[in-house]
Amino acid sequence: MNPRTPSASGRPRPVRSGRRLLVAALATALVASTAACADEGDAAVDDTVAAQEGQALEPAVEVDPGPAPTVELLDEGSGELRVMAYAPSRDAVTVAVTRSASARTTVPGAETRVDETPEQTLTVEGLSEPDVDGAQRATVTAREFTSVDELRSAQFATAPGFAVTWTRSADGIVRGLSLEAPATATDAARAGVEITANSVSDATVAWPTEAIGVGARWTVTRSVEDAVAPERAVTYELTALDGDVATVSMELAAPDAAATLDAPAPDGGPGVTLEVEAYEVTGSGELTVDLRAPLPVDGTTESSTRAVYVDPGSGRRTTYVEDSVLEFRTAG
Repeated sequence: MNPRTPSASGRPRPVRSGRRLLVAALATALVASTAACADEGDAAVDDTVAAQEGQALEPAVEVDPGPAPTVELLDEGSGELRVMAYAPSRDAVTVAVTRSASARTTVPGAETRVDETPEQTLTVEGLSEPDVDGAQRATVTAREFTSVDELRSAQFATAPGFAVTWTRSADGIVRGLSLEAPATATDAARAGVEITANSVSDATVAWPTEAIGVGARWTVTRSVEDAVAPERAVTYELTALDGDVATVSMELAAPDAAATLDAPAPDGGPGVTLEVEAYEVTGSGELTVDLRAPLPVDGTTESSTRAVYVDPGSGRRTTYVEDSVLEFRTAG
């Protein structure tokens, strides 16, 4: 079972995206030595987009965005300096968010476990509105959710009308995330929208509170649910600024990896403590950020994880490889 799959009630669970899949995959490979199958969710229904958008939404489900990150300015840049701050939208914007990912866990003598997320695109329309204390409520509504995989695309057909709201401070730090699902949305649609919403939340650029100019560099460090490296550090550089539209490049790293990983046994038996032989998280990309839009309007980010674990009792080496791509494109 994919730990990101919603509960039996069908509603997205109020959890934060993290590295739970890694530990679950390792435990399955080490103890069960079998490949797992992802739960594809409910059968697709043949509702039209118009019908989906017109129906009532279920009560909002709150998702914990985790502790606020720390932001450290490294270089203020040059030229005209200004404090970067998100502001209310003048007009609604439509953005297509495309996500794909793959993960592979390999243990000697066991069948390799592969988890694939084929390229899938969530097209949303939304805007930012004022909230209390200078914060913004960035709300988007799903217009279309498709996948290159026909089965997933059919399941995602129930997503239109899904509403996602981020509450963020003027500097871009996300303080809250909520999801409102159409009553007939399938589990696959709910899970897909939730995972994409978490990815968009992570991609939201947090700005330093100091005034900056082109060439400015700063680091945003946030906590994540990773048993080996519990922090992610993103270093941004402001490469262009035209009015309210900024272009930033980014580099991702995971500092301070632990020397061991405790993998729970899925059968309830004793857990396994693995030695961390290698652990590397990298990422890069470029984003175009409209300070008056609810999410980035253009750009691509890529990230990868490469890990090697050793069971000190048997000497078996487990390798874990994960790659993901997130792309934003203005649509309409």
